[in-house]
Amino acid sequence: MDLSLTSLRIAGVPEPYNLPWHLAMEQGRFAQAGIDLQWHTVPEGTGRMCRMLRDDELDMAVLVTEGAVRDILNGGPHRIVSTFVESPLPWGVHVPAWSDLREPAQLKGVLFAISRPGSGSHIMAMLYAERLGWRPGPDDLVVVHNMEGAARRMAEGSPVIFLWETYVTSRYVETGVMRRVDEVRGDWPGFVIVAREEFARTRPDVMREALAVLDRAVSGLDLSAHTVELVTQNAGFREELAREWLGHVRWRVGRPVGDAFQDLIRTLKHLGLVHGTADIALTHEFA
Repeated sequence: MDLSLTSLRIAGVPEPYNLPWHLAMEQGRFAQAGIDLQWHTVPEGTGRMCRMLRDDELDMAVLVTEGAVRDILNGGPHRIVSTFVESPLPWGVHVPAWSDLREPAQLKGVLFAISRPGSGSHIMAMLYAERLGWRPGPDDLVVVHNMEGAARRMAEGSPVIFLWETYVTSRYVETGVMRRVDEVRGDWPGFVIVAREEFARTRPDVMREALAVLDRAVSGLDLSAHTVELVTQNAGFREELAREWLGHVRWRVGRPVGDAFQDLIRTLKHLGLVHGTADIALTHEFA
């Protein structure tokens, strides 16, 4: 490690939404800004990264918004410092391809597979079940850790429902492992960037510079053939799927706009997923 660089520990899921981070790292942009960016890939998702933030294993993380907001409201020692993906995530509702489940009306009472408690897959499962007219209890959830774990679980035993990002799960749908029977979206940004409060308070300069580097990386991505090729190479998407995904995703680095999280907060409280009673600031303001 170059001792002249400032260390920044950050994590994200292995999904194409984090392409701007990886491009900036590969091009040496963080090092040029004086930052030794140490990226951790966490397939288990937001619930696991929230634990890593609590345990001081990370300084920052890229989290699905519903998981980030829930963890902060339940006492997590971190705050949102930027929006990252402004477009809502499309959560595909998946069942085993071998099952007889083909319509949303058939899903009531079926077990939900989740990556871990507090994850996006957990929260969106609760939201989706609410829309179907029921509220799953702890015995209605089975922890599978990640997308691969969900695929293994679907190959054995009784059917389960698994909610995960639609484009990322496409390969499992196309190869006949999963069947997508529905899709659900929230009314909030897909991903946010969070930082531990202590790091945000003591190193705002590093945080600000890292976000500036990321913003420049985001501004260089468009629907060009070059960007499509980058997505196919990094995500394993077919060219047609890569173009469709790029047409959907909107990256934006900057402070959350207005009441971007109010509908989500109301939803989390309604579902009984927020246990604290005090109003907690979700965002960190830094100069």
